[in-house]
Amino acid sequence: MHAVHQEWFDGTAAKDLDGVMSHIAEDVISYEHSEPLQYLGLESIREECRRGLEAASGAIDWDVPDLKILVREDIAVAWGLNRMQTQQPDGETAESWSRGTRVFQRREGEWMMIHQHVSFPFDPKTGQAKTDLRP
Repeated sequence: MHAVHQEWFDGTAAKDLDGVMSHIAEDVISYEHSEPLQYLGLESIREECRRGLEAASGAIDWDVPDLKILVREDIAVAWGLNRMQTQQPDGETAESWSRGTRVFQRREGEWMMIHQHVSFPFDPKTGQAKTDLRP
């Protein structure tokens, strides 16, 4: 599971959409940071990832520094705090943290993500996402 995540981290840094899409199942269901409420299927996730990679004007880095993984037979769950760093047009680096949980199933010998849930905490007073929090 660590190797799967490392492929995603490397694919993100290289802005390699095919690399980012590796290990994502055709029938994936993902709860992303943005609308809609859920993304169904590989193509919807591919489009969301494409938009994210293209939105970064400079370097982009994603990792989960304290990744936790639990594996049982053909099911695995991974969770942790996602750290995204993007280089801004002015050369500064922007950083945001969010929460992430991913569920995998071993299919034909490969670990494939079948579900993902990523979210930002929110401010109950304003209802707005809190993207400036740090662990």
